[in-house]
Amino acid sequence: MAKKKKVVIVDEELTPTVLKTIKPKKGSVIWLIFIFAIFVAVVIYLPDIAVYIEEYVNPDVVTPGSPSTPDDNEQPDAEPEEVIEYQFTPDLQITDGNITLSNFAVANNQLSFTMTNNGTEEINFADLDYFINLYNANKMLLQRIMLMDETIAAGGTTNVSYDLTSTNINTISFLEISEEEYPVHTVTADESGNATLTCVKGYETVKYILKNNKVTEIEDNFEVPATDANYSTLYSSYQALAATYNTIGGIDANVRVENNILYFTTNINLSTVSDGSFNNLIYYPRDTDAKVMNFELEANGYRCN
Repeated sequence: MAKKKKVVIVDEELTPTVLKTIKPKKGSVIWLIFIFAIFVAVVIYLPDIAVYIEEYVNPDVVTPGSPSTPDDNEQPDAEPEEVIEYQFTPDLQITDGNITLSNFAVANNQLSFTMTNNGTEEINFADLDYFINLYNANKMLLQRIMLMDETIAAGGTTNVSYDLTSTNINTISFLEISEEEYPVHTVTADESGNATLTCVKGYETVKYILKNNKVTEIEDNFEVPATDANYSTLYSSYQALAATYNTIGGIDANVRVENNILYFTTNINLSTVSDGSFNNLIYYPRDTDAKVMNFELEANGYRCN
């Protein structure tokens, strides 16, 4: 083997060091390519090599990307609660906690049943989120009914009835649905975030004025034709309600008759009215999300858009 020529470094201050050119020998290019390939492979697989060495030196330490062993104390995610569907029959009884539903019947496009409080305390459904789901034979949801206005004394019973959109009921479920579980409902807004959710039921049209999908004002309007059998009774009731509402700051109510139509209009500014000032479950507090009004009112027979 020929001797390699030495690189001569002149040991003088500020004197450049001259490196002589060494011509590559035959086969040295292949070796350079081989060495370069090894270098690239090391760079690519360096993280895996580091993990292997770390696991070998410290086997109890879990390194990023390596499989971990589940903690014995770690609880698995809770499975969603199964909704129980009952075959709809006249002798059906449904019990949930201290509540029992029985004596189901369908007549005159209405569903009626009895609710029993088996407990020792009053049950006020306005404080709960109980719903009845009605399905046809194809498991299609026909209607959802929210139990909203009922109050049952301890050990007591009450009979209730609800209008039906379809009498073709095959199965029924009775369950709690929290507000967190309500489906998202976003009302189309203008560029400033202003929008209106309008819900209609019978003679009533209620409008929820929204800002960024949350209610700030409520406009409730009833229009009753003079031909209605309960016209006189409704007129007296609306006058009494208007007088009561007008004693509350932030509420403006009035009753008028035009062209043989009775109008009862209530405007509520939720920025100034105090929570709990009125006993109407569809008058929601300020900043209630549109999904709450939409879901609950449609479960009370309103059509919302």
